[in-house]
Amino acid sequence: MAFRFRRTVKIFPGVRLNLGKRGVSVSAGVRGANVTMGRQGLYGNVGLPGSGLSYREKLLKEGKSGRRSAKAPTTSGQDTALPPVAERIAQVQLNTVSGEIAILDASGADLGNEAMAVAKAYANEALKENLAEQVDAHNRMMEQIGSIHLGTPAPDQFPQFVPEPFVQPEPIRPEPRKLDWKAWLCPARRNAILNSNERRVSEYQRQQLQWQSERENHLRKEGQRAALYQRALQASVAAMELVLDDHLMDIDWPQETSLSFELSADGNVLMLDVDLPEIEDFPKTELRLYQRGIGVSVNELSDTAVRKLYMAHVHGMGFRLIGEGFACAPSVETVVLSGFTQVANAATGRVEDKYLYSVKVKREAWSAIHFGNLDQVDPVEALAAFELRRDMTKTGIFRAIEPWPAEFDPSPA
Repeated sequence: MAFRFRRTVKIFPGVRLNLGKRGVSVSAGVRGANVTMGRQGLYGNVGLPGSGLSYREKLLKEGKSGRRSAKAPTTSGQDTALPPVAERIAQVQLNTVSGEIAILDASGADLGNEAMAVAKAYANEALKENLAEQVDAHNRMMEQIGSIHLGTPAPDQFPQFVPEPFVQPEPIRPEPRKLDWKAWLCPARRNAILNSNERRVSEYQRQQLQWQSERENHLRKEGQRAALYQRALQASVAAMELVLDDHLMDIDWPQETSLSFELSADGNVLMLDVDLPEIEDFPKTELRLYQRGIGVSVNELSDTAVRKLYMAHVHGMGFRLIGEGFACAPSVETVVLSGFTQVANAATGRVEDKYLYSVKVKREAWSAIHFGNLDQVDPVEALAAFELRRDMTKTGIFRAIEPWPAEFDPSPA
């Protein structure tokens, strides 16, 4: 994949757990969600893959009504330990294409029917809850795929700077160990307690200094970000590029995607290339949890419905990105956006970029859109109102086009 423009951004799907860039938010998806069963019972785990951040809660608790304990049924008044396979259970995987459910170990290997039977026997409700989360997340994604344009800002709606909170908790001063009567009788014991207290206070002071340093560093960076947004509002080209980069990371994208962009030196033209999903990899199913038992039914969309949804999505992506460009870069008068997919050349076998559409939009024309009534806007039709290069049938079959060329000399990618 060869992006044409200098800055490249990868946008990740969904509202995600993000403690490092934008403060605390809650994941709307289930990447990293799993259940763990072991000697201590069954736990639900939610984490952000690749970040090291996670949340863990015990799902099976002793004595909790409506849930079975993490022990097997009793025989002759004695508890029986969980089957050995229980300790290998790491996650529940739902195949959103077939509806198949698999119980996996930490390495992702399928533990088979035995593990499924154990999970049903000892964690039936937790299994249902986990599957319900995955089904809901998939169906929400399918809805969002066709409505990504609804969050498009008006061209004069510059993004508000939202400072990132400093979430690291302040160290707590340790309570000193008190001298007991034995310490008064034994000098060695007394000295050991006093030395232990000194070490704990010293460690606390070290942690406190580190915490203060990190907090000051965080506040300094947030001050720089605030100044960056102010400079962008005043049409600084470098600042507008950085704000657009920063703001795009906050979009709740239904699927992971990449894009590249660049501003002209005078700040009047914004060029964007966006990597669109291939229709062959596009999600085609709606899911429903069984009302009885453990299972998920799959409704596969017709080819016509998939193409209609695909058209809405790829045009909605472009519509949203054009709007973000005008909003984040007040000096921009023209946005040129081109969307492409990657396909294998039948003659060479090499993967090449295939541009599906390319649109040139002027700010004045863009401002004519009623941004308070976007639910009545069809992105497929909306983009056609501008200078659009597109070769598409009524049923959503695209043929490759030549994108609009850059209206300035882009920097080397």
